[in-house]
Formats: sequence, structure tokens, C-alpha cells
Amino acid sequence: MKYKANLMAGIVLFGLIAMMMAGSSSAEYDVNRNLVVHTDGGDQSFPLSEVINLTFTMDLPDGMVAVSGGIFTMGDGVSACGVDQREVTLTRNFFLGQHEVTNQEYLEAVQWAYDNGYVTATTSSVMDNLDGSTVSLLNVGGGDSEIGFAAGEFFLRDAGHGINPEHPVKMVTWYGAVRFCDWLSLKAGLPRAYEHTGDWSCNGGDPYSAAGFRLPTDAEMEYACQYNDERMYPWGNDVPECDDANHDPDPMCIGWTTAVGAYPDAPAGMGLSDMGGNVREWCNDWYLCDLGTEPEVDPAGPAEGTEHVVRGGSWYNDGHLEMRCADRNHWAPQTNNFRLGFRIAMTSAN
Repeated sequence: MKYKANLMAGIVLFGLIAMMMAGSSSAEYDVNRNLVVHTDGGDQSFPLSEVINLTFTMDLPDGMVAVSGGIFTMGDGVSACGVDQREVTLTRNFFLGQHEVTNQEYLEAVQWAYDNGYVTATTSSVMDNLDGSTVSLLNVGGGDSEIGFAAGEFFLRDAGHGINPEHPVKMVTWYGAVRFCDWLSLKAGLPRAYEHTGDWSCNGGDPYSAAGFRLPTDAEMEYACQYNDERMYPWGNDVPECDDANHDPDPMCIGWTTAVGAYPDAPAGMGLSDMGGNVREWCNDWYLCDLGTEPEVDPAGPAEGTEHVVRGGSWYNDGHLEMRCADRNHWAPQTNNFRLGFRIAMTSAN
């Protein structure tokens, strides 16, 4: 489908164009997001209050939100492993799932993968079956799994909280999350983003140029969460209450996951739901706590590691600090857990 997105852009006025054409010139955004134009006659800065909206049309995958690239400060000086602050530039526009992948969405995708021989399954686990890989993707036999398997069919099961097709999928490993992305790519006739041997790198280590579906990078998740105003939490700067997110300020707000998008009055700036709370979310990057303070362009994280970044906090044992846009945590890729899920991303061709 087509989507019209309003993007913050530099001033496109006849006076500015004339000024830039008068001699050699260039333009860039400074750390305060002012547009700075460099000409032979000197520099001139234009604040965001003077920018205009440009409307363009792009193809938008169903259930995804268009996010324009830009410059932001990564880290907030407070959150665990978000203390160091640095300027990050994302040069590519991208799409991000409006909500966390649900039980029903994962069930339908894994059934398709099973029917096509891309996975094998037992009553306890789903395993990869492509490129010689046999890693575990999804726990279907644990007491907290809301997806089960028997006699060649996947089904929704009651893990003690009813049948919940619209709740986020849980008990999925990092491998199971990226495998889901590849199933979507295969169904759409797109190249798979991930290798399924070795380090399972995304597009040879360059996720921003991947053509298929993938997990969001660490930087993309923080950028989308605080989009355009560097807010502390997805919904603003107020410490979260139970009306803002499904989390655990002690005592727990609910005690289990909720349907995705159950907090319509507290979305992130782009209208993204559950960017804080419900389940933590796998990111593409290998984890490194100390990211330093040097500016970076399109960071993809370390080339190798033992754990992947997870973001967003969850319904269980996560208080307000874990809800911050800058908070970063980490889990081993083979981990499956009742408070861990994911959402999908894709680089825009525009």
C-alpha cells in the first residue's frame, strides 16, 4: 500500500537556494538539529522551528510505520549501558513494526515454514531446517508458551492466562525472531536478510542495506522511541504509571502480557505501540555495554559477541528505568523467555 509521510526537512526557500547557488556551498545538521548552511560568505543556521514539511509517497508494508532517517543523541546519561552519549546519524529511511509480533502472526508464519520444509518441530521445540542449521527457534512445550504443536499443526494454547492471539509472541529465541523475518521475505519474494550458518549476520554485516525483512538495529529502536524530541520514555518525560505501559513498578501492573496496542493513549512519537513494556524486544546487534562517545553513522554494533541487545522493558521485573528509550539490556541468542519478543524492521528503498 502507499503511505504519505511528513518529514522534517531543511528550509527549501528561494532565498536559501539563491544563497547556496552564489558560490561553493554545503549544508548539514548540527548537534542541536539546526540546519547549518556553509557558503563562501559564511555560515547561517536555521532552527527546526523554521523548517517545512515535505510530503512524499512510499510503499509501506502492512502493519509498519515509516520512519525517516536523521541525527539524534544516543544514550541519556542515566540508563544502564546508556550512560555514554554520542551523536548518531541514520542515513536510511526505514519501516518499523507498529506493534510487537503477535502469537497469531508467528503461528501463521511458522506453520507456513513447516509446511514448506523450512523448519522441523516436536511437541517441545521448533528447529531451523535451512542452510544446514538446526538451532532452536521457538519453545512450544514449556508452561509459558502460548503456541503449541502436535500432529503437524501449530495451535494457540492456554499458558494459564487464556487463549491470546493478539498478545506478543514469547518463548522465541533471537534465531527464531530473525527466522520469522526471513520467512516474511521468502513469502514476499525478497532476498533473505540473514545467513543461517556462522554468525548469522544480517546482509553480511550491513543491515541498513538489506532488501528483506530484518530485526531493527539498536540505534533504530532508540531513534524511533524518542523520535524528533529526544523524549526520555516512549510517551514523553513522565515516569510511567500503569496507565502508560504494562510493566512492573512493584507490584506488577497486570502480571502477564496484554494484547499489543492496549495503551493507545501512550504511544511512542511515531505511533508505535509497546515501545516500553509488555515484552522486551530482540535487536539485530551484538551487545556491547560501552559504546563510547564518538559520533557514528549507521552503527550496526560489534562484529561478534555472545549476547544480543534487547530493549523496551517488559511486564515482569522491569521498572521505570527499563522503560527509558535509552535503556539497553542483553540476552544470549538461544534464550527463550516469557518476557521476551520482538518487532520487525525493513530498510526503505526511498
